[in-house]
Amino acid sequence: MSRIPTGGGEHSVRVVLFVPSPWLGWLAAATSSATPSPIEVGVQEVSDRPLGAFTGEVGAQLAKEFGAGWALVGHSERRSIFAETDQQAANRVAAAAAAGLRPMLCIGESLQQREEGQTFEVVSSQLEKGLSLLEEGNEFALAYEPVWAIGTGRTATVDQVEEVHQYLRDQLRQRNESSADQVPILYGGSVKPDNAEALLGIDAVDGALVGGASLEAESFLGILDAGIATA
Repeated sequence: MSRIPTGGGEHSVRVVLFVPSPWLGWLAAATSSATPSPIEVGVQEVSDRPLGAFTGEVGAQLAKEFGAGWALVGHSERRSIFAETDQQAANRVAAAAAAGLRPMLCIGESLQQREEGQTFEVVSSQLEKGLSLLEEGNEFALAYEPVWAIGTGRTATVDQVEEVHQYLRDQLRQRNESSADQVPILYGGSVKPDNAEALLGIDAVDGALVGGASLEAESFLGILDAGIATA
């Protein structure tokens, strides 16, 4: 959920549902309408391989054909459980953009890296490498998700979130001053209804990448209400 510019001003808040691939076609058909909608659909992962015989892979072009408009790339679970590298993330970002999807690159530090004072070094490196193959003019979004604040019961403070988000904005400006402020930077780290308004009220935070709290309708709607209230 994000205050992502729509281009036409129809909605101040947009919702992107990143769904498992088997649901993609059904959900895209269910949300399609002649009337502009704030609800969009994305995939949780796309292949970093080109078109070809790669059994079991879901390519970016295929995801696009089945209704996806977005692709999540480099999520913390993909990095930690499946050992995805920054190079693979870069390949996936480029593949998604080339197919007409808008990639959302996820970055964030581990607890050890945070405690050793490496936060800025880690997120800067992941940002630079993850976007290294993206062509100029391609639209994308970022999601800062500190790994130590996901499913651990620990929550980043407002000051910690603001500090990293502002740092990422500054890094984007160094990369491309003219387009940096158009890139949405979302926060994803145990966002819940009871902390959503405080997090989304931070000027440097453009939205929330919601994980477990999105699995319960009441919980997710509470976060959406917070997003609308702070838009």
